[in-house]
Amino acid sequence: MAPGTTLNLPKLIAGIAAFVLVGFPLVAYLWETLNQLMAGDVRPGRLALSLPLLLIFAGVLVMLARAVRRWEGERREALHPPPTP
Repeated sequence: MAPGTTLNLPKLIAGIAAFVLVGFPLVAYLWETLNQLMAGDVRPGRLALSLPLLLIFAGVLVMLARAVRRWEGERREALHPPPTP
């Protein structure tokens, strides 16, 4: 982050909204699949679709964790800028 800049709040909100919009349908589908499995309703087609979606969801979570770490670093840098020589 360049000196003198601050964390862009609209960009932060847009990033969080993008993760929610992508992650919510994945969570809903996987949750319903788990519900059906626990109820004893095993459908091979649904399971075959759920496995790749679970991997995609894991990837989304990894990307979210990286983004949060980056945003936290930007916030800390904005609060305590490094000393200039």
